[in-house]
Amino acid sequence: MTDCLSVAEVVAAATEHLERAAVADPRREAFSIWASLSGLDVGRAWLRQRQPAEESVVRRFRAAIARRAAGEPLAYVIGRAGFRMLDLAVDARVLIPRPETEGLVEHVLVWGSRRAAGGAGSWGTAVDVGTGSGCVALSLAVEGRFQRVLAIDTSAAALDLARHNYETVAPPTPVEFRLGAGLDPVSYTEPDAIVSNPPYLTAAEFAGLDRGVRDYEPRAALVGGSDGMEHICAFVREAVHILAAGGLLAIEIDCSRADLALRLAREAGWHNARVEADLFARPRYLLATKES
Repeated sequence: MTDCLSVAEVVAAATEHLERAAVADPRREAFSIWASLSGLDVGRAWLRQRQPAEESVVRRFRAAIARRAAGEPLAYVIGRAGFRMLDLAVDARVLIPRPETEGLVEHVLVWGSRRAAGGAGSWGTAVDVGTGSGCVALSLAVEGRFQRVLAIDTSAAALDLARHNYETVAPPTPVEFRLGAGLDPVSYTEPDAIVSNPPYLTAAEFAGLDRGVRDYEPRAALVGGSDGMEHICAFVREAVHILAAGGLLAIEIDCSRADLALRLAREAGWHNARVEADLFARPRYLLATKES
């Protein structure tokens, strides 16, 4: 034991450390970190706070608190992030999943349900471009009724983590991981749904982000060329030639360039393209179906 300190005393000291570092809600974060390192949920950790703190956990806890106080995102410190129904491993190899991206998945699931209701049966093949942690691909494999899901990323390191999450989640639908850029790895696949949360910020916008994002999360997963539209332009131009008839293109976009994204999609031949809002009422999703 560490000088017979209780869990509550160790967490209280950590709370003061985080508070001095201007971390929002320091007590909640301190307990979250303690619970994670103890292998408990926060509720169980709270119930055990009067118990003596294990020395081995205290050492790791203090190191984790120092990382959080230095600005490292909480998800990286504890190594986990929640996304829809999933609890996923995350680290600096991948972008931390955002609530907005959960909405992207929801639009794909609604599309698939409507398609099935129309007598289409299986939802076919879904492609997740820029899979990162695998949050989108695995959610579609767990919640959807696709025959298979293909997960693409330009980063071999990210794919390693996504495969780890796949093995942990063990979804009923098989997920295949492919290394490559854009839609090149699926150019002959004719998928039924192409989904992506691509990099869509400019370099200037990236530089203005909170340091917890700017200094720790992968720049390549956030910056989409000089105007933020590099990947979106490529998707709307290429997907129309790859997607199966009646298939869905679903892309998360920057709300400040939603009108531009919609115009580019219509110019590329997506006549029924539209933009939908996220849970914060911001234009966030470019959705289009390929005409039969």
